[in-house]
Amino acid sequence: MKRPASFSIKQIALAFIIGLLVLVGLIGSFAAYQTRAVTHSLKLQSVNAAQSELEAAVQRLLSQTEEQAVKLARWDETRQQLVLPEYYTYWRDQRVYESGMLDSRYVRAALYNQSGMLLASGPAKTSLPARLPASLQPHQNSSWLVNETGAVALYHAFPVYSGEQRQTLLGHGLIRVDFMPALLREETFHFTDSSNVSLALKPGETLVASDLFSRLSFSARPDPDQLLFQTILSRTLIALFVLLAATALFGFVAYNRLLARPLGRLSQDIDAMQQGRFNPSPSRSQSIRISELENIRRSLYDYQLQLREMHGSLEHQNREFHTQARQDTLTGCHNRRAYEEDWERFRQESKTAPQGVAFLLFDCDRFKTINDTYGHAKGDRVLSIIADALVMALRANDRLYRIGGDEFATFLSRTTPAQAKQVAQRCQSLIDAAGFGDLGIIEPVGLSIGIAFCAADQLEHVDELPKQADIAMYTAKQPGRTRIALYGEDTERASQTLVASRETSALFQALATPGMIEMHYQAIHALPGRQVDYYEALARIRYHGNLIQPEAFLPVVSSRRLETEFDLAVLNQVDTDLSSGQLPTGCGISINLSAQSISHPEIVSQLLELSRHNARHPLMLEITETSLITQMVEVSTYLDLLRTVNYRIAMDDFGTGYSPLRYLVDLPVDVVKFDISLVNKLGQDNRAGQVVADFARMMSEVGYSLVAEGVETEAVLRKVESLGIAHAQGYLLGRPIPLAELAASLAAEGVEATCNI
Repeated sequence: MKRPASFSIKQIALAFIIGLLVLVGLIGSFAAYQTRAVTHSLKLQSVNAAQSELEAAVQRLLSQTEEQAVKLARWDETRQQLVLPEYYTYWRDQRVYESGMLDSRYVRAALYNQSGMLLASGPAKTSLPARLPASLQPHQNSSWLVNETGAVALYHAFPVYSGEQRQTLLGHGLIRVDFMPALLREETFHFTDSSNVSLALKPGETLVASDLFSRLSFSARPDPDQLLFQTILSRTLIALFVLLAATALFGFVAYNRLLARPLGRLSQDIDAMQQGRFNPSPSRSQSIRISELENIRRSLYDYQLQLREMHGSLEHQNREFHTQARQDTLTGCHNRRAYEEDWERFRQESKTAPQGVAFLLFDCDRFKTINDTYGHAKGDRVLSIIADALVMALRANDRLYRIGGDEFATFLSRTTPAQAKQVAQRCQSLIDAAGFGDLGIIEPVGLSIGIAFCAADQLEHVDELPKQADIAMYTAKQPGRTRIALYGEDTERASQTLVASRETSALFQALATPGMIEMHYQAIHALPGRQVDYYEALARIRYHGNLIQPEAFLPVVSSRRLETEFDLAVLNQVDTDLSSGQLPTGCGISINLSAQSISHPEIVSQLLELSRHNARHPLMLEITETSLITQMVEVSTYLDLLRTVNYRIAMDDFGTGYSPLRYLVDLPVDVVKFDISLVNKLGQDNRAGQVVADFARMMSEVGYSLVAEGVETEAVLRKVESLGIAHAQGYLLGRPIPLAELAASLAAEGVEATCNI
């Protein structure tokens, strides 16, 4: 395997410093960009402020001119001049200014008769029109601007009446204002550059006062604070870069001297330790100035001194660990790992030293009922008592193994069938004498024992002993038996039932041949709309062209304890189906698993691997046979782990078994599937139907999502919908179909994402 590239401490430090400088450069660039943005915004604000300021100044000038016109129009002397203009010249050139109504620097005034002609008179200081514009309305004020040989004049004409009632028009007045001097000299501009204010008006061109703002041009004053801000920021950035560069250089030198070199020496010492050449002498290395590294150096020397002591202790601990790893924590007997190792070793030894061998398989009768009725704590205590009794009944050198929840085994060397039966009878006697009544258990606790024997001259068949003992134990459990069975002629019928049947052959071949297990998919419909929400994957076995249904092969799975192997095969086939791409994205799939399988790490590992499909196909686990769970805490932990990778957990066949409510409380369940036996009661108008209906409502209220299984009539479906059950499944809505048929159906409907769990 190719080793990944390695880097020295100096290279890492240099790369870090370069990366730091690059990062600072990026930050500086971003700061400069933001500075330009702020500067642009400030300039825009200055222009807007200058525009507002200039517009306000123009508006004040226009308002001031209009106010002067009103005063002149109401002044008695103005009316007198229009009636008797003998002193008009004096009034025009001196009187109006002496009265304070007009400013002699920028403003001139003139009067016109009713026909709009200028009153008679002597030369004026500033030439005014001899006649008012013909477009001027007699009774209205009017303002306009004219470019008179480079100087812009603002004119304001106004009517003059004989009295306040404005009944008789005596004539008109006209005020002329030197527009730019009046605007710029009378105003103090804070934002506007007065030297750049101008009015775009051609010589002789006339402009209505209302259009004045559109023809004004200006510029804003430079903001000294803004310039100062830019200068300070630029200098700060330059200083920051210089400081960082100097700091980086100094840091690199200090890092190399204080850290890199000592770490290099420590690395050399470690390499020497790995090669067995290191001499833990304090004089080997000079003292390191950094206290943490000096502590590491000293720890290396101490480590070498303690290594020999630890080596001896490690061997002892390994032996203890080996023992603990092969011991069942509950009963104290050997576990399945020890069984597999000892059985393999025993097989090899028996071939080199021929001897009679017996294999005994023990199974506790009715343990599921005891465990569910009295609780797991008492169930565990029952197992411990059984294990103690079996150990006492066995011979001195025989070992007892716990290979399943309530299943134990042992193998006897140098024995005969009669001796093996005698050991089995002694085991039963001690179990019958055990004090289970002290635990409050009323039901009898017994063992079914299967024995398989192999003579010394037939050791080539020793590998078949576990399977034969399993068949014998299955025979011992049948009614009318003494609970002890020796494999032979009396178990021939059971052997044929478990081994030679078509279903058994098909099952074992399917477990060994990928593709023989065929998944059919049945739609689960959301209520009340009855649209497909997701599909349940149901296993079938294709054997010699025929399809074997679950009711034919699942009993063989249960009797042969093949739940884990079968579930692994199902998960592999579901993985293959999902990987084929035949199902559209979004199509959710629900997978059935037996409760016993969840406690096996290989099942959980396969489920974690399968979770990669969750992004395209939401997945749900339907846990069946929950009453068979013996390791509740471990199963609950695994289910919580699977929920972290987005699996939803459903309890299947709710309403069957011994105590489903207890498992519903103890396990992290999201969905509850009502068994067909409960669903059928919903269609009955009696007390049983009412109890099931009330129970369904209660479970919905506490947050469980309910699925009604086996819906086969419209009456039952309507009852299910009325109870607010979220989903329904059954032959009324759709039968299970193969993957190819489902994919073709979805493609024909043009479905892209049909369902979500």
